[in-house]
Amino acid sequence: MQLVALLGSDPSARALARYRDPEMRVWLHPVPSGSVAEAVRALPVLGFAGALVFGEDGRAEAARAVARRSLDAEEQKAVDAVAVAGDATVGDHVGGRAVVEGLRRAGWDPRGARVVALGEGPAARAVVRELAAAGAEEVTFVARDAPTAEQAVPELPTGVRGRGLAAHDPALPTLLERCDALLRSEDLVAPAAARLGPHLTVVDLVPGLDGAWRRDGRAAGATAVPWADVEAHRVAAGLRAVMGGDVDAEPLLELLHDV
Repeated sequence: MQLVALLGSDPSARALARYRDPEMRVWLHPVPSGSVAEAVRALPVLGFAGALVFGEDGRAEAARAVARRSLDAEEQKAVDAVAVAGDATVGDHVGGRAVVEGLRRAGWDPRGARVVALGEGPAARAVVRELAAAGAEEVTFVARDAPTAEQAVPELPTGVRGRGLAAHDPALPTLLERCDALLRSEDLVAPAAARLGPHLTVVDLVPGLDGAWRRDGRAAGATAVPWADVEAHRVAAGLRAVMGGDVDAEPLLELLHDV
C-alpha cells in the first residue's frame, strides 16, 4: 500500500481523509497544518509515494519546494500533485487536464467550443488553457472590472480568440446565450432562464456557489456539472500522477458530495 499525503486544510482534504481504497493500493494521510514546503521536502524521508496539495497558497508553496516541475506546473506556478522519485520530488499541475478529461468522458467535445469563465482565479485559468489546447474556438474571462478580466487571459494557441469583460458589460448577456460552456468560480452574474438551453454545459470549479445556475440550467435542458464531480476527477488525476495506473473517480464522489 502506498502512502499519499493530503497537504492543506481545504474541505476536500478533510473529506478525503475518510477515503478507504477498496483495492488497498493507497492510504491517504492528512497533514492539515504546518508548512507545505517542509512537508513536501519530508515526503521521501518519511516513505510517502507523494502528496495531493489543496488550496491556492499551498499549491504555490509546493511549486517552490519540489525538486522538479512539469511544464504545466511551471506555467501555472502551482503544484497540486507531488510524486516521489527516489530522493527527489516531482511536482505537476493536473487540475485543468482532469476537468477537461471528465467533460470528455461525459460526452462533451471541446473542439469549436465557445467558453465563458465567470471569475479569473487559478482554477478557471487552468481549465481554460486546457480547453484552448483541446480545440476551443473562443474563451472569455469575466471579472468585476475589465482590467482584471483582461489580465487573466492567458497566452492562447493560434486561432483561439480570447478576451476579458467586466461583469456589467452589456455584451455579456449575448455571450452567455451563445456560449457552449460556462465555467463558474465566482457568482458574478445571475442566470437568465430565457437565455439557457440544451446547448449549454455549466461547470462549477469551486465549492459553495449559488445553486441557481445549476437549477435553472437543468430546467432549461442544460448539463450541470457540480463542484464535487469536478473535484473527484481532479483527485483521481492527482492520484494517477503520484501512483501510476488507473484511478476511478467514482468512489470519491460520495465523500466529496458531503463537503
